[in-house]
Amino acid sequence: MPDRLIFVSCGQLRPEEKRLGQRIKSEIEATPGFKAYFADAVQDLSGLSAHILDALRRSSGAVIVLHPRGEIRADDGRVLGIRSSVWINQEVALLAYRQFFETRAIPVLAFRDPSVSLEGAMTAFILNPKPSVDEDTVLAEVRRWLAEEAPSGAPDDYEVFQAKWDALQADDRSILAALITEGGRDIKEQSVRRRLINHHGFERNRASEVLLKRRTALSEENLVQLRRNVNDGDEMSLHPYWEWYVRHAIGPVASSNRGA
Repeated sequence: MPDRLIFVSCGQLRPEEKRLGQRIKSEIEATPGFKAYFADAVQDLSGLSAHILDALRRSSGAVIVLHPRGEIRADDGRVLGIRSSVWINQEVALLAYRQFFETRAIPVLAFRDPSVSLEGAMTAFILNPKPSVDEDTVLAEVRRWLAEEAPSGAPDDYEVFQAKWDALQADDRSILAALITEGGRDIKEQSVRRRLINHHGFERNRASEVLLKRRTALSEENLVQLRRNVNDGDEMSLHPYWEWYVRHAIGPVASSNRGA
């Protein structure tokens, strides 16, 4: 079974915060069966989309550390509490949405500075965060959590898809790329065939043979849906459940060919 990805969400404003995040990451990766993601080198929106959001989607669990970031004040100036990082709050909200959307628990180990107040998704998603006393205490708790509470058992959707993807033939991926370029839904098989010929270098007869043979395999893997249409040609669609994963795996190549 592939290693489970644990998302590490830790402040990086101060050197000691970044060091703690790096040590948590190292602790996780020293534990068999786990790997860690800590975004300590992403600086732009491209990095946000390509790395952080993707890691949040793939994570099986998370370690959250809430550092103080400033006062929360009412309109009359009263101090209501101390807030934590806006970035970390947003990451927790995305994990909370995933837990709701996927209807399954995403284990989270949370630490907070005693001065920090919980807000928004924190109040519903993180229960009883532990005080972040010192690095060694935090790392000892991370080790305990990995041994006793971290995600285990059946593979998640990403792992299931990755197994499907790794088992595909090169021809299968060409078919999926052609299908995506044509729109991905309710596409005539003859349109996919033309795309294979004109943009993927298939000889005409081979394109027909490959499509006839491999469409069944793709359907059996639930990556595509087939629909008979006796009037004007059979149709193919990406399977709705795996569509996001397929489009992400194919990447920008299909998009760059759109309309070509």
